[in-house]
Amino acid sequence: MSTIRERFAELLQRHIIVKDAAIGTTLVGNRRDVAPDSLSLSDPEKVMAMYEASIKAGATILTSNTFLSDPLMLKSCGVEQGCEEVVSASLRIAHEAREKSGKELFIAGSIGPSTRNITLAIDLTEDELRASYRTLIESLAKGGVDLFLIESITDIRNAEIAAELCTELAPDTPIIFSATLSKIGGLLISGRSVEKYVEDVSKFNPLAIGFNCSHGVKGMVDNIELLTRFTTLPTYCAPSAGIPDAKGRYPETAKKHTETLRTAAEKGILSIVGGCCGTSDKHIAALQQLVQPYPGCFVAPKGQKQITVAAVPEIQEEEPVAVVTEAPVVAEAPAQPAPAATEAPKAAPAPVKESTVETPKQD
Repeated sequence: MSTIRERFAELLQRHIIVKDAAIGTTLVGNRRDVAPDSLSLSDPEKVMAMYEASIKAGATILTSNTFLSDPLMLKSCGVEQGCEEVVSASLRIAHEAREKSGKELFIAGSIGPSTRNITLAIDLTEDELRASYRTLIESLAKGGVDLFLIESITDIRNAEIAAELCTELAPDTPIIFSATLSKIGGLLISGRSVEKYVEDVSKFNPLAIGFNCSHGVKGMVDNIELLTRFTTLPTYCAPSAGIPDAKGRYPETAKKHTETLRTAAEKGILSIVGGCCGTSDKHIAALQQLVQPYPGCFVAPKGQKQITVAAVPEIQEEEPVAVVTEAPVVAEAPAQPAPAATEAPKAAPAPVKESTVETPKQD
């Protein structure tokens, strides 16, 4: 029987792998008074409908509804139920959705950044963060996940603590690392360089390394291309649908989202691709159409060979995605592109201090 790593390598030789779209904005929009994770208990039908839509659209990876489910974060969000109960309910729905589909699908256990950047936190110790992550990861392992997804990384130390526990508690379950990018090309939101990020997480033998959310698809593609200079591992790319306007509308439609990613697919730098905040099953359906002719990248394109591709159906445009919001969200400027792959890497700006994250934003 093939391991998850072996199976992913086999699939990537055929085409880029598609994961699901946003969970948070799909379930609750931009509301801040409801934790999406709690809906696995209070409204399981809505969570099931989300998974069924993603499966119908062509997603191969389903992400567990557990981004905010470590005990520290659940307490911060005012969720009364415990971590084990929330995680168990989430994974039960994901497994049921997979079984009903009859398809080969993979369940990724989502691990968010928790409540604080531990590097700078003055009101939280590493032992306290480790204990919270341990409860979450034990629950994910018990409930049955095919891989761990440590996502929206802002503080590398948080990610390292989570990965250490994944390796301890479920050594045969591979890990995907996914960081959040700054608007400044080549830097994470913490100010850490993409090169140093790759160095930090490679010691855990990841299944893939990449980015999620951030400021939309264009800047992320530029940074994925930069990332392939520093690793031969598969890449992970799950951009948001841009920055929402004051009415909560995300500007990047399925067509715009996919056409930008087409360039990356043609360059052979994509392995796993999906969506984050503001994306929907429409984005995933468009991505599924896109990826079929393109093999996934699992060796960096050094002296890149030419890839022969078939014609890809044109993606039809649709209206911008609107989500419910309780307060206006101010639009931000687009991310600056990273240096082109053909240029020599430029020296990264001096790192800035990592900031404390009070309430991480879920995809």
